[in-house]
Amino acid sequence: MSIRDSELVRVQIPEATALTVAILVAAGADATGATIVAEHLVESDLRGLHSHGLLRIPQYVGELVSGEIDGRAEPEIVRRGAASVLIDGNLAFGQVAGACAARHAESAAADYGVGLAIVRRAGHAGRIGAYVERAAAAGNVVVAFCSGPRSGHRVAPFGGIDGRLSTNPIAFAFPGDDGPVIADFSTSTVPEGVVRRLRDIGAPAPEGSIQDASGAPSRDPAVLYEDPAGTILPLGGPRFGHKGYALGLLVEAMTTVLAGEEATDPRRLGNNLTVLVIAGGEDVVSAGPALARYVRSSRPADPDHPVLLPGDPEKSARQGNADVPIDPPTWHAINELATRYGVAVPPPVA
Repeated sequence: MSIRDSELVRVQIPEATALTVAILVAAGADATGATIVAEHLVESDLRGLHSHGLLRIPQYVGELVSGEIDGRAEPEIVRRGAASVLIDGNLAFGQVAGACAARHAESAAADYGVGLAIVRRAGHAGRIGAYVERAAAAGNVVVAFCSGPRSGHRVAPFGGIDGRLSTNPIAFAFPGDDGPVIADFSTSTVPEGVVRRLRDIGAPAPEGSIQDASGAPSRDPAVLYEDPAGTILPLGGPRFGHKGYALGLLVEAMTTVLAGEEATDPRRLGNNLTVLVIAGGEDVVSAGPALARYVRSSRPADPDHPVLLPGDPEKSARQGNADVPIDPPTWHAINELATRYGVAVPPPVA
């Protein structure tokens, strides 16, 4: 089962953004943070990355109500080095903390040639490719890493059954031939948000991507949310998952370890996020696009499908979306929240 374009609900961009802001503010956020989050979620849906789009609104509302997120908090620097900062997110929205980290890392790189910002105790960071894009557009090479608390350890180590890692995404960007080349991927076979969406729309998980609580392969996304819960496999699946597993550990080292936190601490809340900016110059601004053009020049295996670079499908989706596409289960959940908080819902685009 899949969602056809004709089944998607479409809402104008300003109205979808305003609706998201209104719901988050009604749940306890301030307007500034809610706007940053809303723009991030809407942009994700416009790029076709629905696992990090408006689907997250019910999650964030639940975390605001429970106190896992403080929608009025602001991140603060707790330690500063010559070219690095450690930021306490203070349980602020992850998008707010992520934007803060990106700014500090880019500023340090301008002064020292390299800038490192490490964030601890922030909410779900969303699409971490958002935090590498701006600095790469300015001519830098940028890498970001994100990990989650023990409660989010839904990924089994290679050869294991129990979850010990989060989906631990990595994003990087560098100047390309058509704007920055942006890669953003989980170190698991699929992101948790994708599994959640597949469950919601009644579609199966990809073969070799998840297992149930006994370690048996499964294509039922619901096993990830049962008690006891199943797990996601590392990127590479049953045969080559040792590579994704190693990348997942790299993310932990670059986030949890550098933040001085314990992966085993059940009291730890929020995401850890690290942004590393390496200052570029004229050589990088020239060499990046040259690399992109060289890779694109490879003869395509299918003449109807030219060789793409990371981020190309998202750019194409963004250009093709004049309105925000929302799947029916997500739209239903948003309407329920709007009713609960007395927020007016805009009519979908006809």
